[in-house]
Amino acid sequence: MISVKNKIISLSTAIALLTMTSGLPFGAADALAKPGTKKNSINLVPTVTSVSVVAGQLVAAGTATANINGQTYTVPFNNVPVNISLAANQAGAGVCPILDLMLGPISLNLLGLDVETTPICLTITAFEKGALLGALLCSVANLLNNGLPLSNILAGQGIGALPGLTAGQINSLLGGLANLLNGALANLKDAVLTLITAVNQGNTCAILHLELGPLDLTLLGLEVVLDNCTNGPVTVDITGITGQGNLLGNLLCQLLGGGLNLGTTLQGILNQILHLLR
Repeated sequence: MISVKNKIISLSTAIALLTMTSGLPFGAADALAKPGTKKNSINLVPTVTSVSVVAGQLVAAGTATANINGQTYTVPFNNVPVNISLAANQAGAGVCPILDLMLGPISLNLLGLDVETTPICLTITAFEKGALLGALLCSVANLLNNGLPLSNILAGQGIGALPGLTAGQINSLLGGLANLLNGALANLKDAVLTLITAVNQGNTCAILHLELGPLDLTLLGLEVVLDNCTNGPVTVDITGITGQGNLLGNLLCQLLGGGLNLGTTLQGILNQILHLLR
């Protein structure tokens, strides 16, 4: 375990390089087509557009989109809590203490498809001499490990010899977290349909329960374990809501009536809906 009392990692080079790359898209959902390549596309995998600090709390905002017959529909989500904490178990020599990064549940409705996810937790092992984001998270982990609260770190307020992050470092951290979360969210397209429950209440036709993981990933040079924060799979529940204007909800209900099979991935479901849109 690395102690800040003996060594605080220099971030100047890493911050500068990470700032140059943090604006690049990472892990965008494959279901969302590039402009001009497909007439219809659906992205039910949430994409984080920003992570910001609000009243000392990290929050994420993002969108899900659909392009139907040349018209784009966008559904935003805002103020989803993002928490960073130091895990109880420490990493071995040469790597930083393990960090826990949690994204709160996401709920959105896109043209009659109501999508809800469980909390999404990333248990991260950051390497001191690894990729750029790893070096940055190592420094955050070391500051947390030596008693500096996250609120102080994000506010740039140090305690004694422990410095908080500067404004430039915070911006780089926020961009890096957004890229890391998008890298994890992109895996939701591989979530597997495990249950279809007919509810027959109001205009709701059915609930699809998809499960993903837990997964052991390598993202941006970090070792990341993805789960639902209780060592179980991340789940995605999709409810089809029928009615006027609910194009995708109506199509999903039609698809279910046509015999959607268990074991289908979310990407496969989206592909079948896109086929009905042709």
